[in-house]
Amino acid sequence: MGVCFTRFYPNECMAKDLEGPQTQRGRKENHGMTQDTLQGELIRLLETSKSLIVLDDIWEKEDWELIKPIFPPTKGWKVLLTSRNESVAMRRNTSYINFKPECLTTEDSWTLFQRIALPIKDAAEFKIDEEKEELGKLMIKHCGGLPLAIKVLGGLLAAKYTMHDWERLSVNIGSHIVGRTSNNNSSIYHVLSMSFEELPSYLKHCFLYLAHFPEDHKINVEKLSYCWAAEGISTAEDYHNGETIQDVGQSYLEELVRRNMIIWERDATALRFGTCHLHDMMREVCLFKAKEENFLQIAVKSVGVTSSSTGNSQSPCRSRRLVYQCPTTLHVERDINNPKLRSLVVLWHDLWVENWKLLGTSFTRLKLLRVLDLFYVDFEGMKLPSGIGNLIHLRYLSLQDAKVSHLPSSLGNLMLLIYLNLDVDTEFIFVPDVFMRMHELRYLKLPLHMHKKTRLSLRNLVKLETLVYFSTWHSSSKDLCGMTRLMTLAIRLTRVTSTETLSASISGLRNLEYLYIVGTHSKKMREEGIVLDFIHLKHLLLDLYMPRQQHFPSRLTFVKLSECGFEEDPMPILEKLLHLKGVILLKGSYCGRRMVCSGGGFPQLKKLEIVGLNKWEEWLVEEGSMPLLETLSILDCEELKEIPDGLRFIYSLELVMLGTRWKKKFSVGGEDYYKVQHIPSVEFIGGYFK
Repeated sequence: MGVCFTRFYPNECMAKDLEGPQTQRGRKENHGMTQDTLQGELIRLLETSKSLIVLDDIWEKEDWELIKPIFPPTKGWKVLLTSRNESVAMRRNTSYINFKPECLTTEDSWTLFQRIALPIKDAAEFKIDEEKEELGKLMIKHCGGLPLAIKVLGGLLAAKYTMHDWERLSVNIGSHIVGRTSNNNSSIYHVLSMSFEELPSYLKHCFLYLAHFPEDHKINVEKLSYCWAAEGISTAEDYHNGETIQDVGQSYLEELVRRNMIIWERDATALRFGTCHLHDMMREVCLFKAKEENFLQIAVKSVGVTSSSTGNSQSPCRSRRLVYQCPTTLHVERDINNPKLRSLVVLWHDLWVENWKLLGTSFTRLKLLRVLDLFYVDFEGMKLPSGIGNLIHLRYLSLQDAKVSHLPSSLGNLMLLIYLNLDVDTEFIFVPDVFMRMHELRYLKLPLHMHKKTRLSLRNLVKLETLVYFSTWHSSSKDLCGMTRLMTLAIRLTRVTSTETLSASISGLRNLEYLYIVGTHSKKMREEGIVLDFIHLKHLLLDLYMPRQQHFPSRLTFVKLSECGFEEDPMPILEKLLHLKGVILLKGSYCGRRMVCSGGGFPQLKKLEIVGLNKWEEWLVEEGSMPLLETLSILDCEELKEIPDGLRFIYSLELVMLGTRWKKKFSVGGEDYYKVQHIPSVEFIGGYFK
């Protein structure tokens, strides 16, 4: 288990996090437990199991002293502690082992710098200009051997081709440092700051926007793109040749990644989106610049700790952007006194406690708001106030995981919205039919469960790029016909719509890349298939009965199937999809007994997950099948007689996860150990919940 600390990290939250990952329901069941009770529960867990506990980024010695009593004197557990504060790591006790990572040598620093700043195809034929080499080696001295600083400097210079550009930057870096402290960290921070100063203005705003998010926060790239658009950071002039908001946002991120200013994490099976975050030192630069330019104000309130960064929390907020991190309550009329506020965002990264309360919500003084994100909010009376309709300039509204059961008809006044997330944490919410005038919507996520009397007309939303939780019970599938810009579509099919009708309604959506269909098992649907003739489709999730589906789009990169009831082995069809990188087969997807993966099949597959196939008995993997497979999971398939011998030919495998019933056979010395002995990590899992 691992826990990452921030400067505002309450002890009780730490104890709960150390207990390991749990569901939101489990977290709320633990809400109200005292710190002593939590510590007792954690001690019990540590005494009865072997554990490696990673405590990342401890800030102060006192933090470790508070944590230390939790760990029992019994053997069987180890703690790996990381800190940027050397005094935290210096322990005299002989049971501690200190390790200080070394910075890069001058030679290694220069090698890394060349790779970033001067990328070349043929190193043998390339010789760097002597003057550039001299300047480059002079500049990397200011990086102190820190890889991050060297990569950022290299990314900065990679776009500077002339000697004049290199000389100018060398002078600028030197002038920032001369006369200042000789502290090595000071030089490093000035190098990182230079990377910001050299950004074009639009990228500066993109980078500063990341100051909204707390340390180590995984920033949703898709949402970030819409925030940039809503605030005018990306404008109409940025969209060329039919580019979408997501396209432009991705291009901005790619430029920041190229400059080594952010870290972008994408699953191997995903082509877009994912999450991004800032390195700790780069985040400090981001916060400093945001404060310097009065870009935003951050108010932090978390279980007894209140603070403010980028501004004085007691003074009127002069910035047009305000971020609350983990408030317990927020009274809009009392706590927010800037009528020019353009953005109000609440971030809630402590799901151990109950939803926060929002009070005083007439919104009469915040009529210039363009972005409003009320994640995890609990509204008074579980009703979104009708005053929301006063925010006629709003472009972005998110009620993700909010406690709300009723939405007002005044929501229809928000005609400039481009992003609307209504994925609330309430069953059977009533949603008024107010979407007819929201012509600018690009992203709409409806509630998963709506009141049965809810009826929504969506036919005017012709600019939509993403539509999630569309239900054929609450809307007509014919409304989809005009949404030709849709790239992502998630549908819940009910018995009132046949798959034939659905196929006709979505056949014109030629830009679809992500399609998710969840259906029922009505007899009518059992006799029909779905036409999936989408040339750009990359991700496909099907959770409905369609036993004789024989065709899948050729460009698919990811497939997830559940309850499809395939009567024939799906592998001969799937393995011919040359771009496929991920396959997940869940309960009911295949009802047969034998499965064969042929030699040469699945040439690009990296991830295969098979779970809950209760009739599957035999699996043959031929040599040459799945040559790039990295991760394999076979769980809750109780009738499977053996794991195939062919695994020993898949040398790319890095992780295999199996049920505990295979542990004896596949452990060292077991009769089938030879099949997995080349795989770095083999894990045995007792239960599987998806």
